[in-house]
Amino acid sequence: MGEVIAIHQKRFFTLNDARQILPVIRRITRKAHDEVRCLGTQINAVDDPSRKKDLEEAVYRVFKSWHQKITKLGCEAKGMWLVDFDSGQGFYCWRFPESGINHFHGYDEGYRGRVEIH
Repeated sequence: MGEVIAIHQKRFFTLNDARQILPVIRRITRKAHDEVRCLGTQINAVDDPSRKKDLEEAVYRVFKSWHQKITKLGCEAKGMWLVDFDSGQGFYCWRFPESGINHFHGYDEGYRGRVEIH
């Protein structure tokens, strides 16, 4: 049986912790990403403003659900498919579809200030 993952708790991650939970984060993110992509295709194909609005609201619901799931795992969803793992000194940073957690940034730098982990 796998390790128990605490939910709804502020949490600090070692790099190893973040890499261990990444498969769960990746699975959740891939599913939401694929749903949003499908909805986006539908939005581009419809002319009816009412239907378009319904689809746009569905995109919002998928993104909001993704955000909540990431937060429940103790991570921070910082943007579209961008997840930060608080280390206590800054954030390990992952963005879908990156293969692994290979970047870090301080609390004030954000995504643009991230540096590669060696």
